[in-house]
Amino acid sequence: LAQRSVASKGYFETITWSFTDEKLNNNFKEKFKSIKIINPISSELNVLRNSLYPNLIFYLEKNLNRGFGDQALFEIGPTFFGKNPGQQITTICGVKKQHIEEENFSEKKELIDVFHIKKDLVQTLIELGIDREEMKIETSSPSYYHPGISGSINSKNRNCIFGYFGQLNPKIITKTFGFEII
Repeated sequence: LAQRSVASKGYFETITWSFTDEKLNNNFKEKFKSIKIINPISSELNVLRNSLYPNLIFYLEKNLNRGFGDQALFEIGPTFFGKNPGQQITTICGVKKQHIEEENFSEKKELIDVFHIKKDLVQTLIELGIDREEMKIETSSPSYYHPGISGSINSKNRNCIFGYFGQLNPKIITKTFGFEII
Protein backbone atom coordinates (compact mmCIF):
# COMPACT_ATOMS: atom_id res chain seq x y z
CA LEU A 1 0.00 0.00 0.00
CA ALA A 2 2.80 2.44 0.88
CA GLN A 3 4.64 1.69 -2.36
CA ARG A 4 1.56 2.31 -4.46
CA SER A 5 0.76 5.49 -2.55
CA VAL A 6 4.16 7.13 -3.06
CA ALA A 7 4.55 5.87 -6.64
CA SER A 8 1.15 7.37 -7.55
CA LYS A 9 2.64 10.80 -6.80
CA GLY A 10 5.27 10.41 -9.55
CA TYR A 11 8.14 8.95 -7.50
CA PHE A 12 10.23 6.07 -8.85
CA GLU A 13 11.09 3.32 -6.39
CA THR A 14 14.71 2.51 -5.67
CA ILE A 15 16.05 -0.50 -3.85
CA THR A 16 19.50 0.06 -2.39
CA TRP A 17 21.87 -1.60 0.04
CA SER A 18 21.27 -1.29 3.78
CA PHE A 19 24.82 -0.01 4.02
CA THR A 20 26.30 3.19 2.71
CA ASP A 21 29.36 5.44 2.65
CA GLU A 22 30.20 6.73 6.13
CA LYS A 23 30.90 10.24 4.77
CA LEU A 24 27.40 10.48 3.29
CA ASN A 25 25.79 8.85 6.33
CA ASN A 26 27.42 11.36 8.71
CA ASN A 27 25.14 14.07 7.28
CA PHE A 28 22.06 12.14 8.40
CA LYS A 29 22.95 10.23 11.55
CA GLU A 30 21.91 12.95 14.04
CA LYS A 31 22.43 11.63 17.59
CA PHE A 32 23.12 8.04 16.49
CA LYS A 33 26.57 6.50 16.16
CA SER A 34 27.93 5.07 12.93
CA ILE A 35 27.53 1.32 12.83
CA LYS A 36 30.65 0.11 11.09
CA ILE A 37 30.62 -3.10 9.08
CA ILE A 38 33.52 -5.39 10.05
CA ASN A 39 34.05 -6.82 6.57
CA PRO A 40 32.46 -4.38 4.06
CA ILE A 41 32.04 -5.32 0.40
CA SER A 42 33.82 -2.06 -0.49
CA SER A 43 35.41 0.84 1.35
CA GLU A 44 32.55 3.13 0.14
CA LEU A 45 29.91 0.86 1.72
CA ASN A 46 31.32 0.61 5.22
CA VAL A 47 28.44 1.51 7.61
CA LEU A 48 24.80 0.58 8.12
CA ARG A 49 22.60 3.51 7.14
CA ASN A 50 20.98 5.69 9.80
CA SER A 51 18.67 7.16 7.14
CA LEU A 52 17.49 6.32 3.63
CA TYR A 53 18.64 9.73 2.39
CA PRO A 54 22.35 8.95 1.75
CA ASN A 55 21.66 6.29 -0.89
CA LEU A 56 18.72 8.18 -2.43
CA ILE A 57 20.81 11.34 -2.82
CA PHE A 58 23.73 9.36 -4.23
CA TYR A 59 21.53 7.92 -6.99
CA LEU A 60 19.63 11.17 -7.55
CA GLU A 61 22.92 12.97 -8.25
CA LYS A 62 24.18 10.07 -10.37
CA ASN A 63 21.04 10.28 -12.54
CA LEU A 64 21.33 14.07 -12.86
CA ASN A 65 24.98 13.74 -13.91
CA ARG A 66 23.92 11.26 -16.60
CA GLY A 67 21.57 13.84 -18.09
CA PHE A 68 18.26 12.76 -16.61
CA GLY A 69 16.12 15.80 -15.81
CA ASP A 70 13.67 16.17 -12.96
CA GLN A 71 14.02 13.42 -10.37
CA ALA A 72 11.62 11.97 -7.81
CA LEU A 73 12.86 8.83 -6.04
CA PHE A 74 11.68 6.91 -3.00
CA GLU A 75 12.65 3.89 -0.97
CA ILE A 76 11.05 1.81 1.75
CA GLY A 77 13.57 0.00 3.90
CA PRO A 78 15.35 -0.44 7.20
CA THR A 79 17.37 2.23 8.95
CA PHE A 80 19.59 1.34 11.89
CA PHE A 81 20.06 3.03 15.26
CA GLY A 82 22.07 0.30 16.98
CA LYS A 83 23.97 -2.87 16.22
CA ASN A 84 21.81 -5.23 18.26
CA PRO A 85 18.94 -7.20 16.71
CA GLY A 86 15.74 -5.17 16.65
CA GLN A 87 17.54 -1.81 16.65
CA GLN A 88 16.18 -0.87 13.26
CA ILE A 89 12.98 0.62 11.91
CA THR A 90 11.40 0.48 8.48
CA THR A 91 11.02 3.95 7.04
CA ILE A 92 9.70 5.51 3.85
CA CYS A 93 11.75 8.29 2.30
CA GLY A 94 11.32 10.34 -0.87
CA VAL A 95 13.44 12.98 -2.59
CA LYS A 96 12.55 15.41 -5.36
CA LYS A 97 14.73 17.74 -7.39
CA GLN A 98 14.10 19.77 -10.51
CA HIS A 99 16.76 20.12 -13.15
CA ILE A 100 16.70 23.78 -14.13
CA GLU A 101 18.51 24.85 -17.30
CA GLU A 102 19.41 28.52 -17.11
CA GLU A 103 18.57 29.24 -20.77
CA ASN A 104 15.11 27.64 -20.46
CA PHE A 105 14.37 28.93 -16.95
CA SER A 106 11.44 31.08 -18.09
CA GLU A 107 9.71 28.04 -19.62
CA LYS A 108 9.35 26.27 -16.24
CA LYS A 109 5.80 26.83 -15.11
CA GLU A 110 5.95 25.74 -11.48
CA LEU A 111 9.01 25.10 -9.36
CA ILE A 112 8.97 22.50 -6.59
CA ASP A 113 8.80 24.03 -3.13
CA VAL A 114 8.28 22.92 0.46
CA PHE A 115 4.49 22.90 0.02
CA HIS A 116 4.68 20.28 -2.75
CA ILE A 117 6.70 17.90 -0.59
CA LYS A 118 4.45 18.54 2.43
CA LYS A 119 1.40 17.74 0.29
CA ASP A 120 3.02 14.46 -0.85
CA LEU A 121 3.70 13.50 2.77
CA VAL A 122 0.25 14.45 4.10
CA GLN A 123 -1.54 12.67 1.26
CA THR A 124 0.58 9.53 1.76
CA LEU A 125 -0.18 9.51 5.49
CA ILE A 126 -3.92 9.82 4.75
CA GLU A 127 -3.70 6.96 2.24
CA LEU A 128 -1.95 4.88 4.90
CA GLY A 129 -4.92 5.37 7.22
CA ILE A 130 -3.99 8.35 9.39
CA ASP A 131 -6.85 10.79 9.86
CA ARG A 132 -6.07 14.37 8.78
CA GLU A 133 -7.64 15.58 12.04
CA GLU A 134 -5.02 13.57 13.96
CA MET A 135 -2.14 15.47 12.27
CA LYS A 136 -0.42 18.49 13.76
CA ILE A 137 2.24 20.33 11.74
CA GLU A 138 5.21 21.74 13.65
CA THR A 139 8.43 23.48 12.67
CA SER A 140 10.84 21.03 14.29
CA SER A 141 12.97 18.83 12.02
CA PRO A 142 16.40 17.15 12.08
CA SER A 143 19.50 19.19 11.24
CA TYR A 144 19.78 17.69 7.76
CA TYR A 145 16.74 19.74 6.76
CA HIS A 146 16.96 23.44 5.92
CA PRO A 147 15.99 25.41 9.04
CA GLY A 148 12.88 27.44 8.30
CA ILE A 149 11.97 25.48 5.16
CA SER A 150 11.03 22.21 6.86
CA GLY A 151 8.81 20.73 9.51
CA SER A 152 7.31 17.65 11.06
CA ILE A 153 3.89 16.08 11.17
CA ASN A 154 3.04 14.87 14.65
CA SER A 155 0.07 13.23 16.30
CA LYS A 156 -2.30 15.63 18.09
CA ASN A 157 -3.37 13.05 20.65
CA ARG A 158 -0.35 10.79 21.07
CA ASN A 159 3.23 11.76 21.66
CA CYS A 160 4.62 10.54 18.34
CA ILE A 161 6.02 11.85 15.08
CA PHE A 162 4.59 10.58 11.80
CA GLY A 163 7.24 12.13 9.58
CA TYR A 164 9.41 15.02 8.45
CA PHE A 165 9.40 17.10 5.27
CA GLY A 166 11.18 20.03 3.70
CA GLN A 167 14.14 21.27 1.78
CA LEU A 168 17.30 19.38 2.60
CA ASN A 169 20.12 21.40 4.12
CA PRO A 170 22.01 23.18 1.30
CA LYS A 171 25.31 22.18 2.96
CA ILE A 172 24.44 18.61 1.91
CA ILE A 173 22.69 19.16 -1.45
CA THR A 174 21.18 22.23 -3.09
CA LYS A 175 17.52 22.79 -3.96
CA THR A 176 16.42 19.26 -3.09
CA PHE A 177 13.27 18.42 -1.17
CA GLY A 178 12.45 15.31 0.79
CA PHE A 179 10.14 13.60 3.22
CA GLU A 180 10.40 10.70 5.66
CA ILE A 181 7.74 8.59 7.32
CA ILE A 182 9.12 7.01 10.47
